Amino acid sequence: MRLVHCTNYWGEHIDGTNNDDEVSFDAIWVQARLDHQGCCCPGFGRRRVLIRDDDINGEHSGWWSLFSVSCAEGRSPGHYFWKYVLIPQGTYGYGKRGCAGLGWTYIGEVHSSCATAQLEDLIGDRLDEQYDYDFNHVHIGIMCDGTMYAGKGNSA
Repeated sequence: MRLVHCTNYWGEHIDGTNNDDEVSFDAIWVQARLDHQGCCCPGFGRRRVLIRDDDINGEHSGWWSLFSVSCAEGRSPGHYFWKYVLIPQGTYGYGKRGCAGLGWTYIGEVHSSCATAQLEDLIGDRLDEQYDYDFNHVHIGIMCDGTMYAGKGNSA
């Protein structure tokens, strides 16, 4: 699985944003795609920044929890938009009980050292169009306190 942040910004670091109505914390928003798939929503920007396990580990080394925030049907038939968040375990107010209170569903946990492979195990079936014949747009907000490196080596 690849986690790709699409942007028009060409600098060395990308900042988290909190401009999502359903998610009230700073996050780096990525599109989750299988290795052979391109970006699902090119409208976010022309530059593709690959977010790797090292980037997630640099933000928080250890265990993270994945929660499903929402799913919405798109304008085109068979298109669905899935929104998830990835939150470091131990973050005050965002444990299983706190997120359940927000209406979010706990999906599972991943370790920062192998997050992308474990995310594929948890939600990879959403990305396999042969599985359900729908086109699923899977977006994940990775909770962050600062910025993530977006140097030329990270371009996807």
